[in-house]
Amino acid sequence: MGSISHLRFRRWRGLVLLLLVALALRLINLDERPLWYDEAFAVLFAEKGLDAMLYGTLTPVAGGAADIHPLLYYTTLNGWMGVIGKSAFAVRLWSVFLGVLTVAAMFTLARKLINVRVAWAAAIIAALAAFHVQYSQETRMYALLGLLTLLTTYTFLKASTDRYPSSYWRYWIIFGVLAALMMYTQQLAAFYLIAIVGLLVVKRRWQLIPGLKVGIGVALLIYSPWLLQLPGQLAKVGSYYWIEKPNIAAFLRTTFSFLVVNLDIPRQTFVWTLSIAVFLVTLLGAFLLFRLMNRHKGKLATLSGGLTALWLAVIPVLLMWLVSQVRPVYLERALLPSALLLYLFIGWMLAGEVFPRVLSRLLVIPLCILFSVGLYFQYTWSTFPNSPFNAVTQHIESQWQSGDIIIHQNKLSALPMIFYGSELTQTYIGDPPGSPQDTLALPTQETLGWLANECVQEAAHGATRIWWIEFERVATQAEAAGRSEYGQALEWLNSYFTAIETMTFNDLILTLYANPLPERPSGC
Repeated sequence: MGSISHLRFRRWRGLVLLLLVALALRLINLDERPLWYDEAFAVLFAEKGLDAMLYGTLTPVAGGAADIHPLLYYTTLNGWMGVIGKSAFAVRLWSVFLGVLTVAAMFTLARKLINVRVAWAAAIIAALAAFHVQYSQETRMYALLGLLTLLTTYTFLKASTDRYPSSYWRYWIIFGVLAALMMYTQQLAAFYLIAIVGLLVVKRRWQLIPGLKVGIGVALLIYSPWLLQLPGQLAKVGSYYWIEKPNIAAFLRTTFSFLVVNLDIPRQTFVWTLSIAVFLVTLLGAFLLFRLMNRHKGKLATLSGGLTALWLAVIPVLLMWLVSQVRPVYLERALLPSALLLYLFIGWMLAGEVFPRVLSRLLVIPLCILFSVGLYFQYTWSTFPNSPFNAVTQHIESQWQSGDIIIHQNKLSALPMIFYGSELTQTYIGDPPGSPQDTLALPTQETLGWLANECVQEAAHGATRIWWIEFERVATQAEAAGRSEYGQALEWLNSYFTAIETMTFNDLILTLYANPLPERPSGC
């Protein structure tokens, strides 16, 4: 009895230490890397409260609803900010907390699905994986989605294996509640939930169908208020949205993101790290296939659990890719649930009965290399999307004069700088209506309290000095797209103002215009 208690103490002590490591990795450079557009939107939107968010999301506009995301994460963020605060560190800390809980949930799920040895391996991988660290440091819904994914999968397994009638139905009800919460977090979670349901079909566990029906019924009942709004949101995705149809190379990019990081890192580094990632995945798959074909030579006691993790890692990716051939919705960060199950699968491969012990230890080396490269870029990234918005804001604040106005060439720099300098007079030029970039609808702008201007003439009305902000790549992109608005804006600024100085902050270009002509047109 004493030895069992000692073993449990050691396990809890080890898990606490692992969670502290996970916490430390997710706190590194948390507030130094600037918030990007999506994060700034989340903060500025969530702080308005639920009623305002409902208006900014569900109000009909041309082409569908105003926005496409459900509001569970924003609502939790609103409550978190009310207690902890609204600094960059504070708002990201909510995702850090969720990410650390996800590591604990990974241990619990892997122990239930396979065994304690695999649970340790999977939890360590989840704690160190740069892709998960990335979204545990971001003020978006993906850390919450990852946690709910593992909790939903755990309750599904409990409901599938529990032999006691009372707890059997209880777990199916909890499964339904968690599945609904996943959908209220990110609607692309549907692909993962379909894969879970597909497990019963693949394993032919027809006796569980009654319980599954209860779980699905509970999920639909809870989700039904939002389900009624889904057609309008799908219409917006279909009519105009920035996501492009993925080709077969998307699988390579997704593999890179899962095992390295979801950033456009330098090409040379991308190539060699992708090569290592593909080699590792190919070797894992080949060795698994070899073992499956030669099972009679060695028993694989944990085979069912390992293949379950593989199914849940692969099928949602395939489903999202296939649907995206008709209506593009392929978003790698929304595949975080699949990444987590991939980590569980790799943990099983390395700590289970598949690889020889020596080979397992050798394969840890490339995995650590990939995670280290990913963490390096995650901590040091300072260009788009995490351009130095805070540094630009501080520079402008130090030289601010009465009559100044900041005009952003587009919303991608506007919202982050509004977060860092909300007391400054700022505005931005709206996206061409109906273009793939036109994602910030008027009701959403009204909720935020920051309305776009149609043109620079309108934005500059009454200003004596203009701080013009654009991304370095804008000129090239405008020329490639054949869009004339950018050139026309610069031509107007240079015709009616004098460019005093131009400064570059990484990939942000800041130009100060002053000495306006007394007579200048103000209409578009």
